Amino acid sequence: MKKNYLLPLSAICLLTVVFSSCVKDPLQQSIGDACNHLLTLHTHPVAAVQKGSQIDLSVDYAENATYYWSGPNYYQSYSQNNTVTYDADFSDRGWYYVKISNIDCSNYGFDSVFVDVKFPQGTPACSPTDNSANFTSAVLLGDQSYYYVSFGPGVAGYGITGNSSNGDMNITMSSYWNTNDLEDGVYYTTGSPLPERIDQIHMSNVNQSIWWNAEADKPVYISHAGGKRRITFCGIDFSGDWGGTLYHATVDAQITEP
Repeated sequence: MKKNYLLPLSAICLLTVVFSSCVKDPLQQSIGDACNHLLTLHTHPVAAVQKGSQIDLSVDYAENATYYWSGPNYYQSYSQNNTVTYDADFSDRGWYYVKISNIDCSNYGFDSVFVDVKFPQGTPACSPTDNSANFTSAVLLGDQSYYYVSFGPGVAGYGITGNSSNGDMNITMSSYWNTNDLEDGVYYTTGSPLPERIDQIHMSNVNQSIWWNAEADKPVYISHAGGKRRITFCGIDFSGDWGGTLYHATVDAQITEP
């Protein structure tokens, strides 16, 4: 006679658990793959852009993902691909970070990309004698030939000075350059004695015992010659008060660090 064997309830439960653990839920498997995929996503490199150009950011695509970008100037975005600005400025230079999430995932992807904003380039329209300044004015002003020149950090900002027997040229730049090497390119004069923007330069001059200040928004050219920093400018108007009368002098100059 054939006997029927009945399994204890505890054994049936054990078999059920073992069986269920061997069969993968396709939905859970799909979610797991998607979550692991987040870890493989990367930002796309950004070529250095020139000031005034467009900055675009992008990162690899992930289905059902949400994106969060952050960066300089309190930049934020929630899109996969973004245009940060159509008019890049030096304040847009820096690291941009993106976090990629999925509501079904406990993990997330994370990556970053550095965006460099370059100075516009240009060539001065004049060729002054090195370490000299030429003055054209309605009042009698002698040209300056600098016997002592210094470049370097200062309390207010990066300083450039040229001393001559006929007066001194004083140049102040943003304090950013106190800890960064000057970059070649076109900078612009400012009326502020404490420039904040890294592309601003304040210039003043003492000639015939008169304090002269350069007009604003005029180009100044920073370059390197033989590894030495050089500053050149052409036809910039300097104004000075002499006996209650305001005079103007047009100045061409070039100063190279020793």
